Amino acid sequence: MSSVLLRAREAFAALVAQERLAALPIRISTRALSTEEAIGKPHYDDLPILRGKEVMIEAEFEGARGHAFTSAPAPWEGTLQDLLALPPDSEARRAILAAAMNAVLRSLGRIGRTVHCRDQDIERCGQEMAAQLRREFGAIAVGQVGYQPGLLAGLVRHFGPDRLRVTDLAYENMGREVEGVCIWDGDTRTEDLVRSSGLVLATGSVAANGTLDDILRLARASGVPLILYGVTAAAICHLCEIRRLCLAAT
Repeated sequence: MSSVLLRAREAFAALVAQERLAALPIRISTRALSTEEAIGKPHYDDLPILRGKEVMIEAEFEGARGHAFTSAPAPWEGTLQDLLALPPDSEARRAILAAAMNAVLRSLGRIGRTVHCRDQDIERCGQEMAAQLRREFGAIAVGQVGYQPGLLAGLVRHFGPDRLRVTDLAYENMGREVEGVCIWDGDTRTEDLVRSSGLVLATGSVAANGTLDDILRLARASGVPLILYGVTAAAICHLCEIRRLCLAAT
């Protein structure tokens, strides 16, 4: 079980108690979104959600929404007290917790950008994020954990393919060459990626699939800055003080 996620859940439970939310008759409903509901009609046709490998779930709380990606979607509904009693011992439950925390913290004004960007904003976000990182870090080697074509294209443009390493857990992506970059097997090559990078960008989905702790450990052992991108880990990053970038979400 993820120690980072457990830390986030403990901090979240304290916040729920502080705001006196647990006893209120408020319910959280989580449902899987259709592709068009989740991301509209982006330019790219090989995003995981478009290939049926991931699903976007949405939590709603007090009019606020929170998204999370998962490859193991499961419907769930209950009170915040019920949510906190749910052990995050599966990908489905970790995704439910992530989406729900995103919605609740959004409703409290603690975080923003919890609803995934749509249409061509996916491409724009990748370009703008890569440009920002190049200004901040200079011409360093970058590791991208989790294939996202818009971000990969932006990183290639601003850092060059020779400075970019990418890993992914989807079997059909392993060994592919995209924008001049070979996508490595995330099960066996993520440590290589971290050790050969001066900066690591990891999809927030690592919080749901159970690999966040390992990536954090590798980054810390190598002294490499780690930034999570996307909406899934918005609340987790806030609660655990992990840097996050997500420029086009709402």
